[in-house]
Amino acid sequence: MLLGGFQARVVPGGAIKLPTRKAQALLAYLALPLGRLHPRDKLSALLWADVSESQARRSLRKALSWLRQALTDTGALSVDGEMLGLELGAVTTDVGEFERLVAVGSAAALAESAALYRGDFLAGLTLEEAPFEEWLIGERERLRELSIDAMARLLAHQRDAGAVNDAIQTAVKLVAVDPLQEPVHRTLMRLYAQAGRRGAALRQYQACLTVLERELRTQPEEATKALYREILQSRETAVPSPSEDRAPAGQFATATFDRAAQPGVGPPQALAEAPLIGRRRELAQLTALLEEAWAGGRRSAVISGEAGVGKSRLAAALGALAVEHGGRVLTGRCYESERSSASIHEGSRPSCP
Repeated sequence: MLLGGFQARVVPGGAIKLPTRKAQALLAYLALPLGRLHPRDKLSALLWADVSESQARRSLRKALSWLRQALTDTGALSVDGEMLGLELGAVTTDVGEFERLVAVGSAAALAESAALYRGDFLAGLTLEEAPFEEWLIGERERLRELSIDAMARLLAHQRDAGAVNDAIQTAVKLVAVDPLQEPVHRTLMRLYAQAGRRGAALRQYQACLTVLERELRTQPEEATKALYREILQSRETAVPSPSEDRAPAGQFATATFDRAAQPGVGPPQALAEAPLIGRRRELAQLTALLEEAWAGGRRSAVISGEAGVGKSRLAAALGALAVEHGGRVLTGRCYESERSSASIHEGSRPSCP
């Protein structure tokens, strides 16, 4: 296994344990591509560039002796004088199979290739040898780009076939490999919305916004913002399931309560009537602040917490109490991408954040 890390094994048999990183690097280098022979002086310069030629050759011979011991009776190691390599028919690699599946290009083959790509080529294997690092970075980028192209094609197949859940999994993996692919973030937002997962779609926008600001110091494209607003406004016509109707982590649920009477104005009916579980102490504290406000004091409170812990439900319960006392509830929402989205609802029930 070379994708996502280094692991070698003999079949039948067990895992091959090589004592040094350079021995692992040598085996990996000989495996790409299989069947190619390399001169000894090239291999010694690749892995021992900072020592004398004679010392580099001795180090190469030592590493080769470890490979011979590990590959005993496999016939995998090919030595022809000054030339070294791995026999094509005696060794298989996940990289070779990955490249073959991508070349086939069918939906089934692309799905298999996506499963094979477990991470960067030789992830975690680093050497302080410039020639090897240059080769490693080049191969890593080549295979990463190949995986991005393959997953993009697989995603197109799955969307065309209406396989929404499979497409979501592929898109999630694709943005993990290349988080700066803004079109894929948009695709994933649409897929989540199509699957009825409105909250996940909104969180995906926030993830996109965060990575673009952090890596590129830029804002999402207008097409991405427009899609976000479209999904955000969809709440007016479709109520998401409780498991998906969650604010992004760290978002604050806030509300302002005004004693000026405004009958009929209050928190959403669904939230106000939902059972409040495990928040009696917090509600009592907020109610005490509300009573102090009725007495003429100026009070404010912020409800904060992780996504899904019940901030909106708690704010709605307090809002319902305010309405019962003849108060008016003013609500607003604040998202990282929306500079000003607060609103006051007159004559109708406003939505709590």
